[in-house]
Amino acid sequence: MARRAIELSNLANVDPSFAEEACKLWTSILEPNCNNDSEELPLPLGAMPAAHALHASTLVRVGRDKEAIGKYRKSLAYLKDDNGSLLKPLTKDEVDTRMGLGKSLQRILRYREAADTFLDVATRCADITDDATSGGNKEAMGWAGLAHSNSLQSAALCYMRIGDIDSAVAILEKFQGHAFDLAGMLGALLHIQIIHSTKKSLKDAEKRHRFQAAQELLHDASSTSASPLYNWIYTTSQSIYHYDCLKSDDPFQCKKEDAYLSFAKVNNSPFDDPDLINLDDKILLHSVVMEPHRDGKDFWPRGYILPQDLDLFSVECNADENDVSDEKSRSRKKWILKERSGYGSHGNSIASADEVLKMYDSTSNLTTEPILCQKIVDPPMLINSRKFSLRIYVIYFPGGNMLSSEDGEKCIDAEIYVSTEGLVKYASASYVDDTGKGNDDDALNDQYMTNSGRGDGRSSQQHDLKQLQRELEMSGIDYNNIWDEIETSIQIVMKRFIYLRNSECSTKVGNPLADGSDSSCGESFIHSTHAPICSIPKIMGFDYIFDSSMNPYLLEVNRFPGLEPRSSIDLDVKQSVVYNAWVAASDRMGIPKKYLQGLRPSKHKGFSLKRLSLK
Repeated sequence: MARRAIELSNLANVDPSFAEEACKLWTSILEPNCNNDSEELPLPLGAMPAAHALHASTLVRVGRDKEAIGKYRKSLAYLKDDNGSLLKPLTKDEVDTRMGLGKSLQRILRYREAADTFLDVATRCADITDDATSGGNKEAMGWAGLAHSNSLQSAALCYMRIGDIDSAVAILEKFQGHAFDLAGMLGALLHIQIIHSTKKSLKDAEKRHRFQAAQELLHDASSTSASPLYNWIYTTSQSIYHYDCLKSDDPFQCKKEDAYLSFAKVNNSPFDDPDLINLDDKILLHSVVMEPHRDGKDFWPRGYILPQDLDLFSVECNADENDVSDEKSRSRKKWILKERSGYGSHGNSIASADEVLKMYDSTSNLTTEPILCQKIVDPPMLINSRKFSLRIYVIYFPGGNMLSSEDGEKCIDAEIYVSTEGLVKYASASYVDDTGKGNDDDALNDQYMTNSGRGDGRSSQQHDLKQLQRELEMSGIDYNNIWDEIETSIQIVMKRFIYLRNSECSTKVGNPLADGSDSSCGESFIHSTHAPICSIPKIMGFDYIFDSSMNPYLLEVNRFPGLEPRSSIDLDVKQSVVYNAWVAASDRMGIPKKYLQGLRPSKHKGFSLKRLSLK
């Protein structure tokens, strides 16, 4: 069994659809009988750390980060004696486990704990590299040096997510000589600090000196880093709209074989708009969409933040009970529960009203972390008897100040684009009325959840929007009318977001787990203490589902949509979206498109972005 679990875990690293099976198998191996008082280990003691770490990694692949954290910690516990002291020196396997723990904490927005975890890795790796250098151990120098750099970057990123730029800068200033990527990250952070300096002009000597130091760091990083990110920041900081400084015909390394993946990874950089937490966090998104005039009610499913809105939820449930007489109808699973940090339908579960109310039948549960409870869109639109959702790509450029060595500071406006190329994701099972399914939650999830990485993804399907258009036209449905409604909803969300981002009446700062509350003035909106770099495109995923009348409903906004391709259709759509996003960036900054030609997909059929008005 253990050998099969290992095999499935390795397959899950390539295809997440194997992860669910691997999770169940690891659970049966490591937790065979919870009522068994025997202290006998299910595997040899030396295998237990790796087994729990592999179990954690498969839990991560299906979005169960909270459970994965416990498994990672179990794995690490086997590496300590009864007094809590480490049994042996740091190994690469232990580093991988600790980095996995940090990333799971990061994904569920526990940034401070994640930063501490990454810094612990960095400190211990620094000791390894020092010992390896003096002892000539090149193998240890290699993996420990890479882990040291990656953990420092991850720690700095976590500090940035909670608005603590000074801590991020302090870490990188201490270690930036160890790797060029650290130097580039520090250079970009110095740019952000300079923009927020009280000394507004680059003519100020101190500010000019820090700007020049930032440019030197970015220049060094741009000539050595595999990522185009730092060269882009360096170039756009030389002279806005004038690029005689570009001596190379491929300054952003677009002609490299893996250029697409390099540009796609920029989307996960720490230099996007930190206020986007208000769209990524489902609790905060609910507040952004629904207030002040509830203009999102036409495309956002009715919902409640629990336990805050428990009384309102109970009132609706009581009204529903009065409308139906049979017990079977009252027990239908009509609600979907969403964790604030869930992604790709992970962290979501479906429930009946009775099941939701039972969650809060004791006062101790009223202090739990808030969740968003939304009415399931019912009856849904079906294609070939399956539910489906759309992934619509939205490209966002934040407004703000730009620094330039020649032009000083310039303020540029925000821009929003929507891509006409996107994906259609089908549920892995045919949809039927849940009263005929009993209480089989796995079967219900298969027919309700449409994300391609959830459940048995091998039985799910994914197509592009052109396939959807053909399906709808065959049914006599006007695709253009539906698209107009989607565009309008995106416009409403982004205009509201930008209004709150620029609003002085919204004053909360920097806590990504701050509790959302309804307010006409947006007091629940989280403001960061620093600004983004305005020249970098941010690709977001807006996910939609339709009711049987073809009305679109927004399900979530994904700040970090997966841009790594899983299929040929996936590749064609995502390559086009990434290329067009950077073409829009080059237009915004006045960089000739010829410098991006190497990134152009072989099947590219033209610019597919439409700019949306923010007025």
